[in-house]
Amino acid sequence: MKLYPQQKYLPLVTSIALGQVLAYVATGALADTDPQLATVHVEGARQADPQQPPTSTQKLSGKTLEQQGVYRLEDLQQLASGLDVATVDPYDTRLTIRGVGDGGGTEINIGMPSGVGLFLDNVYLSRPGMMSNDLLDIESADVLSGPQGTLYGFNTTGGAIDIHSRKPTFTPEGSLRQSIGQRGYTQTQAMFSGPLTDTLAGRINLSHTEKGGYIKNEYTGHELGGSNQDGMRGQLLWQPADDFSLRIIADLNKSTSYPVSVLDKANAINGTVPYLNRAALVGAHVVGGGYKVNTDDENEAYVRQGGLSVQADWTLADGYNLRTVSSYRYFGYQPNNTDGLDVPLFAGSGGDVRDRVWSQDIRLDSPKGEHFDYALGATYWGEDLNTFAHDYYASGSQTTQYYGTNANTGKLVKRWGEINDTVFSLYAQGTWHVTDEFDITGGIRNSYEKKSGSFRRANKNDFDSGKLNQYSQLPAAMLNFNYYFMPNLQGYLTIAYGEKSGGLNVSSGAAGKAGLGSLLIDPESTRGGELGLKSHWLDNLISVDAALFWSEVRKFQTTAYDLESQSSYLINAGTMRSRGLETNLTLKPLDGLTVNFNGTLLDNKYLDFKDGKCPAEVSLAPKPPASCDMSGERVFRSPKVTYNLTSRYEWQTFGALQAFVSGRYSYRTWSYGTVDNSQFTRVPGYGLLSLSTGLGGKYGDGNWNASLWANNVTDKRYYRTLNTGDYGSAFGVLGEPRTVGMTLGYDF
Repeated sequence: MKLYPQQKYLPLVTSIALGQVLAYVATGALADTDPQLATVHVEGARQADPQQPPTSTQKLSGKTLEQQGVYRLEDLQQLASGLDVATVDPYDTRLTIRGVGDGGGTEINIGMPSGVGLFLDNVYLSRPGMMSNDLLDIESADVLSGPQGTLYGFNTTGGAIDIHSRKPTFTPEGSLRQSIGQRGYTQTQAMFSGPLTDTLAGRINLSHTEKGGYIKNEYTGHELGGSNQDGMRGQLLWQPADDFSLRIIADLNKSTSYPVSVLDKANAINGTVPYLNRAALVGAHVVGGGYKVNTDDENEAYVRQGGLSVQADWTLADGYNLRTVSSYRYFGYQPNNTDGLDVPLFAGSGGDVRDRVWSQDIRLDSPKGEHFDYALGATYWGEDLNTFAHDYYASGSQTTQYYGTNANTGKLVKRWGEINDTVFSLYAQGTWHVTDEFDITGGIRNSYEKKSGSFRRANKNDFDSGKLNQYSQLPAAMLNFNYYFMPNLQGYLTIAYGEKSGGLNVSSGAAGKAGLGSLLIDPESTRGGELGLKSHWLDNLISVDAALFWSEVRKFQTTAYDLESQSSYLINAGTMRSRGLETNLTLKPLDGLTVNFNGTLLDNKYLDFKDGKCPAEVSLAPKPPASCDMSGERVFRSPKVTYNLTSRYEWQTFGALQAFVSGRYSYRTWSYGTVDNSQFTRVPGYGLLSLSTGLGGKYGDGNWNASLWANNVTDKRYYRTLNTGDYGSAFGVLGEPRTVGMTLGYDF
């Protein structure tokens, strides 16, 4: 079989490592009557997709996540530059990579999918909230930038996040972890893995996490912003023969959180502060500018979710591999929402979201060939999403005075939404090995989607969309050229195209503003290109990757606002463009010391966006225009610079004890928090510093470890999200203040 440049030196590396061990034995160093053996760390990585060409992929091992204390999806951006995770609550979570992926808006519209695909163990998760549980016992998490539609499927025009959990093992192993920290933080983890029979292995993970609040409600004295969650994941791995394996994964998670937004500022418009004036009319006491709120009711969010997946792998004759993945997932979300004031404008507000997703994927991979290898596959995917939301406005003069009308007073406003979605796609991708140094990879996929749904609103701007149906073809294609200038230096050029699903406008604002024809939103198309280099030097002591990237998104899916019905609705805007530079540098200057820097320089603008939503400073001024021209302006949630600097030093001390110190600094420049680019919702830039240190050693048949850690060491006050509120106000979700804690663990 032909060896490619990246494979040629593996036997040499292996023989050097083995030679070092044999030489150590030959010197007689092991002849000591009371030997002290140094701990040997063997690191492995999940085998990358054999058909994935070189791209700007940020690979994060499970060990890295554990060492850095990154257990939540929203914190991945502290390790992967260019990624933005905006989280308001478990349901309202939005992903973008290089500014592409989500069209934004001040409220969730279930008719618009994300353009960043989220995958867990080869299963596509249609909502980022499906990954709201802790990332525990993870083998790897890869962040792939740019259109990924040929291998990863529809709705990956902005990129993909590919997460894999660790498999059951036929060697018994286990681990216990207990973490405690400030404000009642506690996290308990337990993992057990091992053989059940000669051909069957199992693995089980149990976890419980609690976090106390850090936002004080002056009205009740409660601390808000905390959460608690319980998770369980069980796996079975059946390997009756060397050429077949069956992996079954089942998980169940439940959580209760108390999300809260704080008042950033009540902004002045035309010499007055309308939000404070309205609050004064109803006798409300407004607080803001810190970690505090003043509300007579409090937000709660309940999430219940879980799923089952079955993956079978066959190694066929002549080295072909056949893989099938079957899955079913459900997601349930029940929120209780408040008006944010200490007077009862809402007598009750809440909802119920029920999401069920199922899929079947089958794929055939050829063996690595002398001249050509390939993958062929088919995917069927379906979703049934139902939502119900209600706002019960309080009766009485306070509600009338605050809203300036009695249109809401005493009303129970109800909204029902339904989406039924099915997708069937065929794909193929292959690599032609032109020479030992030069490869060409090409791929194509076509997905047929049928989407149907409906939306109803009662008791305020009554509306019934009736049954809506949309049929779409969603093509994707990719071409990659990869050349090894030297065994340790490769360059590549990738061009790609992909389309994101169309949408159903589940809002009365669309029909009221633009007619019934506006209830169907066209698919969004993305053209992308990337020119990059990957290299390593001095026996991997230095690794440098760099890429220039460019993407153009046409028929950009985003939101507009209808003043008459006071509702957001979806539109196809014009064109947006994302371009910039991404780089990753890893240094290992000393034995045990690793330093990594990854950064993204981003220029993301609307090239054509003539009928955008006007910001509050314009819409609340006298004689506001019906819409605003956003052409030439920066795209929201797109900081120009993001970078992450991490370092870790490990050494042996006190005999056989292992010690470490670690640090991480993550920085991002300012960005607009909302799609209208309001100055009121401009998120200031911020940097976060995290530090940790610890010891570990052998005890019995296992190894213990203990660490001290501190997150947000400088106690930086920063916003995860910042959105517009009523009458020129701006509310945001604050990140957690400085948190100090410790972790004890035992691996056996």
